[in-house]
Amino acid sequence: MPTTLRDSSGTVLVAGAINTDLVARLRLAPEAGETVTGTAFAIFGGGKGANQATAAARAGAPTAILGALGDDDFGRQRRADLEAEGVDVASVATAGDAASGVALITVEESTGQNRIAYVPGATLTVTPEHAAAAIARMRPAVLLTTLELPLATLTVLYDEARRVGAIILLNATPEAATGRGLLARTDFLIVNESEAADLLEQEVQPQDAKDSARSLLDLGPRAAVITLGKHGAVIADGESVTHIPAPEVKVVDTTGAGDAFCGAMAAGLAAGLDPVEAARIGVITGSLAATRHGAQPSIPTRTEVDAMRRGR
Repeated sequence: MPTTLRDSSGTVLVAGAINTDLVARLRLAPEAGETVTGTAFAIFGGGKGANQATAAARAGAPTAILGALGDDDFGRQRRADLEAEGVDVASVATAGDAASGVALITVEESTGQNRIAYVPGATLTVTPEHAAAAIARMRPAVLLTTLELPLATLTVLYDEARRVGAIILLNATPEAATGRGLLARTDFLIVNESEAADLLEQEVQPQDAKDSARSLLDLGPRAAVITLGKHGAVIADGESVTHIPAPEVKVVDTTGAGDAFCGAMAAGLAAGLDPVEAARIGVITGSLAATRHGAQPSIPTRTEVDAMRRGR
């Protein structure tokens, strides 16, 4: 029987954006100067930091988040959403001079293509002092961060996380190359194919993913993970490279599947699982997330993941 996550998990601190996604579905996206009548509209909690924190919490890890929201209705709702998931939001600052982050998303129904206008807003106000205070307060077992916060803040976050002995996971998104200076101090680098290509400056294909993961190690991280969608993931360290296949599922919406992987893997590491098994949990979690619409609404619970791992 597969190992289950322990209830004695160490804390996961997630650092990243907390956004509101405004999603309009249209038969055809408008051209410049054109107005098109849509077919549906929805508001979701989003931001990679918030998505990953939700995934870690649903995987069973005590979870906290470092980020910032504006003093506005969106900010108050996103804070309430995270609290409802059991995520510690004491390290989420309220910015008095910036609005909460938003993403304006149009989904073209005829092609399935997204067009996204993203305004980080309050996320860019998270300071190095906020980062140091969050680490001192939580003393996390695992730090999971994206590249959504200012680089100066991330640098201090790394310094303080290393000082307390946290395992550091970097999901190098949204612009992977901007995180090059952090890679040598990263324990686990997590990227998708396009982000791996950005770092390696060459195309990455699923059939070449093992070699690409080995090449990422040359950039400095102790281990590298490339997520491959329906092809699963590969994880490489200095000794081996392992391919983890994805279960067969009916894909409905891949939005947030990568965030689900990251949060679940972080929770697995915080629970003391070995990296390959933690990544295996991440693959199952991301695969289940792809069977539902939305980012945060699609993230499965620990019970659902454990059931699939047992083959039910």
